[in-house]
Amino acid sequence: MIYINGQKSAFEINQFANLEELIVAANESCTSANEVITEIHLNDELFNELYPHQAEDIEPNEIQKVEIFSIGYNKMASDIVEELFKVTASIRVAATQASETLRRGDDFEALNTIQNMTDVARNFFNMINYFQADFNAPETAEYKETVNKFNNIVDEINTEMENEDWILVADLLEFEVAPLCAEFDEYLKTLRFYFSTEVNNQIAQ
Repeated sequence: MIYINGQKSAFEINQFANLEELIVAANESCTSANEVITEIHLNDELFNELYPHQAEDIEPNEIQKVEIFSIGYNKMASDIVEELFKVTASIRVAATQASETLRRGDDFEALNTIQNMTDVARNFFNMINYFQADFNAPETAEYKETVNKFNNIVDEINTEMENEDWILVADLLEFEVAPLCAEFDEYLKTLRFYFSTEVNNQIAQ
């Protein structure tokens, strides 16, 4: 038996040569419904491939039951936005901690924290760019301005680190970077409203 989100599917196990073919067909069905597969359960156990294309080696006679769970693209995006609030909080904490560490004179630990902070911020920006490009999420002037501010401050931090002006770097982190996180949160609230509206519209349809 094959179930998709708790409903018996029109697919039959004997239609497919192996589990991988079944998953591909289910994925095509979910994609056409603007959904993405999140979990696959094989014979009442969560299925994760132990090696590439393991599903291709699982034949129909080994399959009694397959349960596939999916989530709508907009619902997935809405859930990710909620997680991004944790990301901006982590950037704020990292900036504050790095500032405090510099004031204690521990430059090495601070440099590692600053590097991790900027990597997290880049990933944050990439996710926002993805939402804007693939989900038509709004790109506000305020958000673009905040990104520009952040990039300019990071450039200034890099310059002052080369000059070994650690007190100025600490000030930039505490008084410039950390407060910007509140501005990023304001944009995330815009995304939260946008995606929650899209999800509700899909449910209404």
